[in-house]
Amino acid sequence: MNRFENVDVLAALDQLMRQNTAFYRNDFEIDKEIIGWAAASDKAEDKTLLWMSRPSGTYCFRESDVYLQGTAQHNTWKFYGEQTRDRVLAYAVELTGKVRGVIRGNLYELDYPQHFRHVAAEAVQADNIILHYEKGDREQPAGLYFDGRPDPNLGAFLRYEAKPNEPEHLRELLRHEQKGRAQLAPGDFKAHVTALHDSMILAEAQRIVAGLKDLSAPNSPNKTHFMVELSPYFVQIASSKDTDRLFSMLPYKSLCFTGMKDRHGLYAVIGKDENRDKEVRRPRASIRRQLSETKQAQASKKAPARTKKNELEV
Repeated sequence: MNRFENVDVLAALDQLMRQNTAFYRNDFEIDKEIIGWAAASDKAEDKTLLWMSRPSGTYCFRESDVYLQGTAQHNTWKFYGEQTRDRVLAYAVELTGKVRGVIRGNLYELDYPQHFRHVAAEAVQADNIILHYEKGDREQPAGLYFDGRPDPNLGAFLRYEAKPNEPEHLRELLRHEQKGRAQLAPGDFKAHVTALHDSMILAEAQRIVAGLKDLSAPNSPNKTHFMVELSPYFVQIASSKDTDRLFSMLPYKSLCFTGMKDRHGLYAVIGKDENRDKEVRRPRASIRRQLSETKQAQASKKAPARTKKNELEV
């Protein structure tokens, strides 16, 4: 896990979203509004958010809301770990300010399977909610119905938030989370995005290989081939170059990617006599990249050349 400091928050999250979210990408427009509102807020608790990318959509919540039991934010954050096998990318987002109109901040990579369990175990109880109106606030039990209508005395309804039973406990919990994130090693964001993209292609190759191994008999319409559908999520995200890379990682001589009559989707198809007891073919490392990295490493070890300016400063 790494931290990525002083990034353009919206641009960075957009890049991450494109590595994992195939459908309902317009969810990110809602995230942008939430982040914009948080950036404009003068409250410290609004400056730290938790963001997730799923294959079908994204979510962005205040961290403090996620750690309150029974809230929609808490339940949603846990749901995709407890009830699905979705690949989830999760990050803590710390907003630090605006520079020339661009929202800047720090991103902290989260291990989602571990994090959602941590949230479930550590969340603070919240039995009441606060309803915020144009002219003031009103508190009521969390289970009591409200419909967001204007209040005769307080005016238009603005929003609501859960109220922790033990506010100091929540503050201490959030301080502990912040302290833990600060220990993460700084990372190269561009390299991180590249690694995510590579892992997406590798995961799809592994899924197809495993799927073909599991078939007990040819399953093509005419029963002459084995076939596994490419993930619709992968197909939606992948470029033609990505699909070519996937093809090169599958270890089958008779392999082809094709559609099927009267069926949706794209399929990896191999002959019934193909040996399916094989593993993913790892892509060969680029010789050009290896030479470039070696050259850079050697250059960094050399002493800097002395210049006239350096000599004058000695």
